[in-house]
Amino acid sequence: MMNQRPIVKITSTPLDRCLDGISLLLLIAFFGITVFYYASLPETIPTHFNAAGEPDAYGDKVSIFLLLGIALLIFILLRYFQNKPHLYNYPTTITEENAQEQYGKAMRMMRILNLATLVILFYLQFQTIQTALGNAEGLGSYFMVIALVAGFLPLLFLLPSKKKQRISK
Repeated sequence: MMNQRPIVKITSTPLDRCLDGISLLLLIAFFGITVFYYASLPETIPTHFNAAGEPDAYGDKVSIFLLLGIALLIFILLRYFQNKPHLYNYPTTITEENAQEQYGKAMRMMRILNLATLVILFYLQFQTIQTALGNAEGLGSYFMVIALVAGFLPLLFLLPSKKKQRISK
């Protein structure tokens, strides 16, 4: 059973607004490149890449909109839950005294996660288009490593504060 956590209003900082703005601009650019290149794409495009970043499955060019839809859904869900930090799991008990700081850090982590996810998906979309047009041979051999690191990077944001809390106890 979840304890009742305090619900406090967290004011976004200029950095938070900047992260939100960059995410929104990236989503708009994502839509833009998808629509712009759609007419130029061949009827069959890469729809899957192996671990080495090489295309290993192909499908109809309309499938290019699937990744855009996934990006839009992830953006909306992360934005929605970003504003509900009292629902997250925390390694420490949330009290009135620490709620402002903990919620602020968790909300920033969600913003960074949203941006990192959009960057990865945007790159994937761009490279899919370039590969379909014959301008690239795939995602590149380091894509999987970079995507995994970028996916876990927001979690590192919380580690210093967790360590500091353990020391102070």
